[in-house]
Amino acid sequence: MPSTSNSSRSTGFVRLFGYGAGGLASTLATIPASMLLLYFLTEFVHLEPWLAGLVLALPKLWDVLVDMPIGRYADKFAQRAHGRLRVGMWSALALVVLLPLSFFHPALTSTPWLATYFVVIQILQATAYTLFGVTYLALAGDMAVNDFERNRLLTVSTLGSNVAAIALIVCVPFMIQIGGSGEHGYFSMTMMVALIMAFMFAFFYGAVRNSPAQSTELSEVRAEMSLREGIAGILRNRAFLALIVVTIAVGTGTGCLNSLLPYENQYLLGRPAESLFLLIGPILVGTFAGLPLASPMLRRFNSTRTLRISLLGLTTVSVLYWFGLLYASIPVIIVSGTVCGVFNAILNVSMPAAALDTAQSLQSGPPLGLYLGMFMSAQKLGLSLGGVVSGGLLSIVNYHPDAPVTPALHHGIALAGLVGPLGPFVIAYLASLMYAATPSVASDQVAPCANTV
Repeated sequence: MPSTSNSSRSTGFVRLFGYGAGGLASTLATIPASMLLLYFLTEFVHLEPWLAGLVLALPKLWDVLVDMPIGRYADKFAQRAHGRLRVGMWSALALVVLLPLSFFHPALTSTPWLATYFVVIQILQATAYTLFGVTYLALAGDMAVNDFERNRLLTVSTLGSNVAAIALIVCVPFMIQIGGSGEHGYFSMTMMVALIMAFMFAFFYGAVRNSPAQSTELSEVRAEMSLREGIAGILRNRAFLALIVVTIAVGTGTGCLNSLLPYENQYLLGRPAESLFLLIGPILVGTFAGLPLASPMLRRFNSTRTLRISLLGLTTVSVLYWFGLLYASIPVIIVSGTVCGVFNAILNVSMPAAALDTAQSLQSGPPLGLYLGMFMSAQKLGLSLGGVVSGGLLSIVNYHPDAPVTPALHHGIALAGLVGPLGPFVIAYLASLMYAATPSVASDQVAPCANTV
């Protein structure tokens, strides 16, 4: 029987925030591309908007093919490497190296070769991010003695992600300016970010490397389960499939929002495209305010109801945020953005919590890594669809680099800013109504801590 003393063991301060440092560093690897790469490709590499959107989409579509195999074999990789952490750190090193290459403009005159270069770099970065993300999320379940401690880890991870986001939004314009502005400034900015990532990954490793962890040994049934059998098992889990639809739709809406904000900032508000603090800053401030609410809500309402509440709130308030952009109303942008951030914080914690609850509800089902691989694939597929939708909408409204601000372009970008995020958010809420989590492991159940991470 598990030791009862473990039931009262809580995650220490250093270990808790060390785990959050891993989320912070991995977010630093993805935010520059999600916020600025589409703009970089259209303005400096001079790719057509539809082609730039395709460059962002193809690597994420590649993820659909490889994320589940990565998730399936992540557990085996961890066993061979004597712990998940070593697998995660190798992928973290790859993320540090690949980030600057994402904003490096090679001396190629052929547009197809330029597009191919950025696609390849994004594929490598996406693969490394999946491997780190699967092992990182699984570590939360391995390290925690119960669901409440696991949700604390997920909350601090979300906190780290939002610290990274707000720090980049505030600092990126200055970092680009220090680097020399133009495309060289963008590359210099990513070099600075990569150095910060390396430091945070080192803190993450030092804080959690000796953490007591639940055993990651696979059962005989799970160890012998083929990839095809595992996928078939997941497809029979209707609750998880509904959650996958939610995840894809949320990613699409978020991807549209991130990709279109620089254009809305420039053409609706008349501000520099990369100076996004006014637009995203209130959302991130609201996220900080909403994070303390996430764990209590999950404990009171469970992951299903918490997911629905956060989606309904985000969908509703995002319309008010759009009105603020349309009419250049700074108070509306600040207030609605802050409320959006509160619901976004709760959503960012409840989604992985729901994924872990649903995946762990069937003890003899597919391996946890396969579930998390599909979850990560859905997240990135959604972001890729966001890039495609954004590029397509920009082409429909006849946007082109250095386009003059005309009434037609103003209204077109405004309409794209509404339709792009709102449509997927509505789909996500409707899918959440179909999501009904199967009974999960009791939140107070404690598993033996047999090894270290």
